[in-house]
Amino acid sequence: MLLIRIIPLEFHLGTDKPADMDDVHAVVGQAVSSLLKSGKTAGIQEIIAYLKQQEARSVNGQREVYARAVRVVTKLVN
Repeated sequence: MLLIRIIPLEFHLGTDKPADMDDVHAVVGQAVSSLLKSGKTAGIQEIIAYLKQQEARSVNGQREVYARAVRVVTKLVN
């Protein structure tokens, strides 16, 4: 029997606060949606690449949200 333990994303964070996760969830969802709409694969590496691309195009607080999202998704791989 295979057991899968699901851990909420906020527990994968270091110094990021769980309260900040709504914005992170939103941009990750946007990344997946955008990738799928464009006919691309929405794998972890593609999501990270998309988030980094959006981070580079963003300013101020939104840039930090994308940076946080990259950290969270990257930690899911490791």
